[in-house]
Amino acid sequence: MSKIPAVLSISFRPFFILVAMIAIVNPIAWAFSYAGYFQMNLVNVSSLFWHGHEMIFGFFGAMIAGFILTASANWTGSEPYKGLPLLGLVLVWLLERFSYFLPLGRPSLFVLSNLFFPLLAVMLLLKLINFPKHKYVFIPILLLLMTGKLLNSWGYLFENEAFEVLGRDVATGTLRLIVLLIAGRVIPFFTSKKIGLQLSVPPILNVVSLVSVTLLIVPWEPIFGKSFVAVLLAVAVVGNTCRLFYWRPEKVIKIPILFILHIGVFFIIASLMLKILALYYAQLSFSKAPLHLLMAAGLGTVGVGIMSRVSLGHTGRVIAADSWVCLSYVLVVSGGLIRVLVPLILPSLYLSSLIVSALLWSGGFMIFFIRFWTILTTARPDGRE
Repeated sequence: MSKIPAVLSISFRPFFILVAMIAIVNPIAWAFSYAGYFQMNLVNVSSLFWHGHEMIFGFFGAMIAGFILTASANWTGSEPYKGLPLLGLVLVWLLERFSYFLPLGRPSLFVLSNLFFPLLAVMLLLKLINFPKHKYVFIPILLLLMTGKLLNSWGYLFENEAFEVLGRDVATGTLRLIVLLIAGRVIPFFTSKKIGLQLSVPPILNVVSLVSVTLLIVPWEPIFGKSFVAVLLAVAVVGNTCRLFYWRPEKVIKIPILFILHIGVFFIIASLMLKILALYYAQLSFSKAPLHLLMAAGLGTVGVGIMSRVSLGHTGRVIAADSWVCLSYVLVVSGGLIRVLVPLILPSLYLSSLIVSALLWSGGFMIFFIRFWTILTTARPDGRE
């Protein structure tokens, strides 16, 4: 039997590489295309739809696959997906990404661009089938994300704007829930491992924080109006701010690989606050500032933090951010904030800010790609699997 390449020995290895690659290519390609420097050869979709859809479902889809399949093997004490099954999932992800450049009809494009999440859900279910504690949490969440993708792509391809927007909102709300749920698991664990501090969050606070965020996935505004959504958002802000306080971020401020997770969670909370204002100020809603604060600044920051920590920890390296990794954090945070703030404060610089923010944000993931390429593609130095 041939030896399995290290890059296909566990899911986080290939998928974190893919996360970095799409993060390098997509924002820069879209920003320069939008600015008129070149035209993208997309079929059936605009570059604007491609950019948003691929960052939500391609970028975060790969990140979630890498993390959740790795974690599921740990939860179940089983062998992780490796070799051909893992390669198959990677190829399906790549097929989705390239499908937008193939000369396909809209029905064929819809099918080819919606294969990854169903396959990921099946693979995760096979891992968790006998573990109800995890199965009844993560499988429904993954199905919600899959539903959001189906609605978003169907709505765009077949000209149903309501479905398109609903799918986007369901997906981004689900991603927010996934990241806050994972943060609630990994931040206390990482903190305990790193500095020995045992964090204790009141159970009721965890419930309020996560239930309120879960409810925000549902489009309540057409049913109950803006005030109801504003109250729900406020509960989510208060609950998650208090939970962040209990995680004691001040204790790890000098440990970048931990503190970056707190920064990302703070941005997610800030995006909820901005969303309250966007209910009443059209400019905030029109500029999609809450969405970019959530995705680029919040989820992007947590993502690069978790990926660097997992990549080091699961390959037997010292879990610490060197100067290059810290620089990648700074660039991702800076790019995310510029994308949100400059269009609001200095709208005349909108186009320039898109390019600058894309170069910075993608540059952060370029550094991650270069710094972790060898780590993710070679065997552990300690000889363990």
